Amino acid sequence: MATRGEPKAHRLYLLRHADAANHGLDARDVSRELSPKGRTQAREVGEVLGPQRVELVLSSSATRARQTTELLNLRAPIRYLDRLYNAGTRQLLAELSGVEDRVLTVLVVGHAPGIPALASSLADRRHSSGEALSMIRYNFPPATLVGLEFFGGWSALAEARLFTARHP
Repeated sequence: MATRGEPKAHRLYLLRHADAANHGLDARDVSRELSPKGRTQAREVGEVLGPQRVELVLSSSATRARQTTELLNLRAPIRYLDRLYNAGTRQLLAELSGVEDRVLTVLVVGHAPGIPALASSLADRRHSSGEALSMIRYNFPPATLVGLEFFGGWSALAEARLFTARHP
């Protein structure tokens, strides 16, 4: 915790949507819903995130991401964005750069490969948890949650300390 006069750390949580059904009702990928397993995963991640005081959620508008976000049951404003559907690292960073710096904790709910790639590219290898780094190195299944911490504004985000990673 920062003492008076010191800058406060920003926290970024990245979440790959929970487990989804193999196909949607209308055969479009964007409409795939969560599986029963995915619904349970989302609720469990919500229990982990609840105490973290998330102030803003940016979520893909895809059905499985929306359902994941809703089942987290967080008390934070949610922005469902079409442009986060299958977004890559550059698009995810562009969305984060628009967040006001007074917002200290943000959750992004999205898809692979963008969410895993962003977690990997932001993780400061010198100061991050070795255990967390190893968890995201080769495996990033649905409902994986990553926590990163950095100082400076959202528009300057380029590297962060990876402090936690959780697989379902």
